Amino acid sequence: MNSTLTETPVVPVQSPTRVRYGVMGLLCSLSFLTYFDRVCIMRASSDIQKELVLSDEQFGLVLGAFWFAYALFEIPGGWMGDRYGPRVTLLRIVLAWSLFTALSGTAVGFLSLLACRFLFGVGEAGAYPNMASVQSRWLPVKSRGRAGGLLWLCARWGGAFSPLIFGVMLRSLNAPAFRETVAGIPGLAALSQASAWRLGFMASGLIGLVWCVVFYSWFRDNPSEKKGVNQAELDLINADRKPGVRGHGHEPKIWKALFTCPSLWAMAGLYICGSFGWSFFVSWMPRFLKDVHGVTYEKSELMSVMPLFCGGLACLTGGWLCDIVVRRTGWKRMGRGLFPIVGCSIAAAAMYGIHFAQTPMQASILMCIAAAAFDFGQAANWATIVDIGGKYAGSATGFINMVGNMGNSIQPYVGAFIFNRLGWNFLFVVYALAFLTAAAMWIFINPNRTFYEHTEPQEVPNASLSSPVA
Repeated sequence: MNSTLTETPVVPVQSPTRVRYGVMGLLCSLSFLTYFDRVCIMRASSDIQKELVLSDEQFGLVLGAFWFAYALFEIPGGWMGDRYGPRVTLLRIVLAWSLFTALSGTAVGFLSLLACRFLFGVGEAGAYPNMASVQSRWLPVKSRGRAGGLLWLCARWGGAFSPLIFGVMLRSLNAPAFRETVAGIPGLAALSQASAWRLGFMASGLIGLVWCVVFYSWFRDNPSEKKGVNQAELDLINADRKPGVRGHGHEPKIWKALFTCPSLWAMAGLYICGSFGWSFFVSWMPRFLKDVHGVTYEKSELMSVMPLFCGGLACLTGGWLCDIVVRRTGWKRMGRGLFPIVGCSIAAAAMYGIHFAQTPMQASILMCIAAAAFDFGQAANWATIVDIGGKYAGSATGFINMVGNMGNSIQPYVGAFIFNRLGWNFLFVVYALAFLTAAAMWIFINPNRTFYEHTEPQEVPNASLSSPVA
């Protein structure tokens, strides 16, 4: 008697698509551009001050104007992303900052340059809150530390390579061959007489327009809306997360929770103190090397690169190690806080030690240590903001950046005041104290709860959400 065997068909396991990597590629390129456009002005600072007849204090106000406007409009920029989605918001942001980057090349004096840099800051405000919003929608919870590290690596490298890239741009735009070519093009002949730094700002603005075209045509706010994302990738992205990340909206009661969250205020305090110390590397570092160690702006291009280059590597390394520590110990607060506490403490020691340096090389090494140490905790800080912000990550990041970037806004002017009246040594003591204060803020930071958790019905916790990978 023959028996018939019925075989159960084997359903092949679907491998996740990798569209999220393309999203991270766009975010990383944007992160690079944000810092490139911020820092490139330092490479041309000598030419700008000479042509526009600006004092150190005036130029410090110009630098601070960007950071002040950037800080002031961070919450509106983050709110726009939460309300209307990061796709349209990032398009508005990059278009605006590209326009005012280009217009910076048309400045005719202190007030016009101050206005352009202020409006540049208004335009760029909200970029990182919306990047946080994209990450909260597109990336698995378990990869937040590494993703934050990669994002900040690109940011630091944008600042690091800005002097070199902008320096090459200035030399190319000043070359006789370029001038002669432009002079022969109808309608562009006037540009052949413009200063290289003016043309450099205009060219930098065009780069942002190219990014906008690529981003807006390809990106979608949610993975489920993007063609090419399969179910396996959706499942991977949505694993271990609390519900409610998808969609737009902002309940009024969220604002009270946002402005009364101790963890967010402590994180903002960390950022204002840390940013005050860190902004030395994108403001007065070339001037310090020139005044104290006799290194010209042209010769300091590579030395200006190295602290931010090392900082970028530290961002990536710190993010990778943060995910490992949290995953293996199960202690998110310890795993997140360890890196910024250690990093800021080492940064303080290195900044204090700079005034003992006898040679440019010694000073450069200490600056690299300080920048890398501070950035060692950046990925953990970023992951914590996304953790606390949850589905309102844009608004939470906007709040922290608003308060935190006040440190960047006041440092150029305060720095110029201190080194002109009290000397460079005193300035480095102030930087060291700022980094130590930043480290102390982690006493009050708790990444285990969203800032709005008490405003919603209590949910049954998912075991994996309290695990080290969250």
